Amino acid sequence: VQFSPDGNIIVSGSSDKTIRLWDVSSGKQIQSLEGHSSNVTSVGFSPDSKRIVSGSYDETIRLWDVSSGKQIQSLGGHLGHVYSVRFSPDGNKILSGSSDKIIRLWDASSGKQIQSLEGHLEAINSVQFSPDGNRI
Repeated sequence: VQFSPDGNIIVSGSSDKTIRLWDVSSGKQIQSLEGHSSNVTSVGFSPDSKRIVSGSYDETIRLWDVSSGKQIQSLGGHLGHVYSVRFSPDGNKILSGSSDKIIRLWDASSGKQIQSLEGHLEAINSVQFSPDGNRI
């Protein structure tokens, strides 16, 4: 679950394979995004609130357009459940962590993997960028 940067919308991911957008003031659902084939474990807004990133047990990371509700792209590379996803503060990169014990850094525009970080002995449960976006 995450608030949009302006605080007006909440995004949630569920075991029902959906991502839902909620209006904070009314509490009503605005939109439902469907495309993952398994539990959605992590969701987040881009800094400009125009895109959502999601991670799932289906081993994919997906990017969504908030205004249309359409999937922009699907990023594949993890060989296990994706537990955590985050946009960088500038919105140009995505960070992901998985049960495959690997942290991956992605280009948010092209969907190409930039880097992978290995060393954990177990699943990566949470990832985060530093406030300036230069560190993870």
